[in-house]
Amino acid sequence: MNKFKYIISFILIIAINAKASSYNSLGQTGLINLPSAEIHDEQSIYFTLTRSSFLKLGTITVSPFDWLEASYFYYRPDDLLWGATKGLYLDKGFNVKFSYKPNNILLPQIAIGLDDFAGTGQFTREYIVTTYNFNNVKFTSGLGWGKFVGDRGISNPLSAIDDRFKRRDIDEIDFGLGGKPNFKTIFHGRATPLVGMQINIPSFRDLTFKIENNPFDYFSFACCGEGLSAQSYRVRPKESDVNFGLSYKYKNFGNIDISYIKGNTWNISLS
Repeated sequence: MNKFKYIISFILIIAINAKASSYNSLGQTGLINLPSAEIHDEQSIYFTLTRSSFLKLGTITVSPFDWLEASYFYYRPDDLLWGATKGLYLDKGFNVKFSYKPNNILLPQIAIGLDDFAGTGQFTREYIVTTYNFNNVKFTSGLGWGKFVGDRGISNPLSAIDDRFKRRDIDEIDFGLGGKPNFKTIFHGRATPLVGMQINIPSFRDLTFKIENNPFDYFSFACCGEGLSAQSYRVRPKESDVNFGLSYKYKNFGNIDISYIKGNTWNISLS
């Protein structure tokens, strides 16, 4: 009985107050690397700068409406080659998220996103996610395609509609230097589950704990320009399928996130 009381007390404690969502390291409203179904307030504009042992990323994100989030990013990795020189590779792309928030509080917010749909293909991925807001706990789950899928994955549930969704013939697409929209492969190929939580820390105002699964293969995601360097084989291997970190939100001005990703890398993000 005492254990049951402790469990009930814990649930009540973490369900006291809701905190607004923050931007993830890719400049999207979300967790650490995964998106959530939420969108920031209408007429918001943010700049996000992210740094890890191999990644430098700058993103401008706007929310012109309460159902639309769009972002434009520049990416410069430390380890990839460009003209046989390490660290000169530069990539860019566009992301867009459409979100729907039902009036019924028992239903989750849902979003559909297309990432890097007009870029070079280094970040190209799609997702459908839902976010339940249990006041002090937000739970996000969904499915991702494209670069979300690492060495695992599940059969595409959309193949029940059409067998063409089973295949993602990415090799047939000429991405060039980016700027050319590609809609031929969206939601095609294998999928992967996306799961994460954002939990308020009651004793510390504006501080949240984030945890998520990490489906990425970093030798595919954010890769590979003109090729890998020797450094790539030191900084890109993944040792864990779980990311976790802390996010501090300063009023409505932005957030600072410090996270530990892929079991071996610290990541800092400022929005």
